[in-house]
Amino acid sequence: MPALYPVFEDEETGIHAVFYQGVPYKGKETRVFAYYGMPKIEEHKQDEISKQVPGIILVHGGAGSAFSHWVKQWNDRGYAAIAMDLEGQLPFESYNNISSRSHDHLSMDPSQSHFSAHPWSGPIKQGVFADYGEELQDQWMYHAVAAVLSAHTILRALPGVDVDRIGITGISWGGIITSLVSGLDRRLSFAMPVYGCGYLYEPGTLYGLGFAKMPPATAEHLLSLWDPSSYLHQSKIPMLWLNGSQDSHFPLSIFVKSYEQHEHHYEDARLHSRLSIQHGLPHTYPAAWSCEESYAFADSITRDSPALIRILRAEQHGEQVQVLFQSPLEVTKAVLYWCEDDSDWGNASWCSEAAFLHKVENSNDHGEAHVSLPIVGGVFYMQLTNARGWITSSRVMRDHRAV
Repeated sequence: MPALYPVFEDEETGIHAVFYQGVPYKGKETRVFAYYGMPKIEEHKQDEISKQVPGIILVHGGAGSAFSHWVKQWNDRGYAAIAMDLEGQLPFESYNNISSRSHDHLSMDPSQSHFSAHPWSGPIKQGVFADYGEELQDQWMYHAVAAVLSAHTILRALPGVDVDRIGITGISWGGIITSLVSGLDRRLSFAMPVYGCGYLYEPGTLYGLGFAKMPPATAEHLLSLWDPSSYLHQSKIPMLWLNGSQDSHFPLSIFVKSYEQHEHHYEDARLHSRLSIQHGLPHTYPAAWSCEESYAFADSITRDSPALIRILRAEQHGEQVQVLFQSPLEVTKAVLYWCEDDSDWGNASWCSEAAFLHKVENSNDHGEAHVSLPIVGGVFYMQLTNARGWITSSRVMRDHRAV
């Protein structure tokens, strides 16, 4: 258990601000700043006090820090939550006033956050693993992963947290770390990478350019150390993979490949993983936080709530695309998205076509969506939406007909 150094507790929200012990950096002590909180129990619900609650670890991305707003969002949904800073920063203006218990300290809006340094900072992220010349234990990714694992340990130790119902979610770089940790931390019960994924070394992305600048032997070594593709085959937990259709940071070429790698090795059909490609979803914290699929997926694992639509089979037969699915809730819409030119995923022009829905005979929860491809060539995927607006997608497929 890492040592804890309490900072303050916000009286209005009950959220705690703390430092906790990090791993040494260049032989010196480090501490990690974090917010954590528990769901509020109303006084008249005394029977609820003895019940254990699920937990969630929240991993920020670039230009981010520990966000108390994120913790509160999950607290309000009945989860214990912890969000840590991974850049040696504080999510407010000055370390000098850290002892104040003012609610003003709480970082509610990432666009308004002002970050400051503190005396126990470790390394700061430098580009795409650009600190590879440092000793392994002094590289940023080493510290970031260690900070996340320690945050999990802290969350598990909080009174009232069910250690068998703790998951992790991360945004952008936090999604990279979430993907990696999903195959490393056997204590987790689910993981939800948003935007971030594996196969960062592949050409065509900022990350691929970063790897290309490295000496080949170094790139190969870092791939084995820090790319999630080196760990996803070890993940034995259900995962939700959520991204936009035109994300310029994590194109669908590597995002879907990461989903498929995990899915290939994941065997528990009862807790099947999900892919949610959301057309036009921007690459921002507020956009990611607004996706109800994350909360629904977590609830389906920790509370046996209705699951997201499960894609059982997606096939192309000539010009016809057929998707067989299973859903405890009514599926209200199916849309085929396709693009003719996928050479630049960030600027791909996606068109849509409504698909036909019908139920499978003698089944209450199985259905099928089908539609004709309007073009020859290109790539496509099917997006299904249930009665609560939750989106699940098929994998991205390439038209196998000759152009």
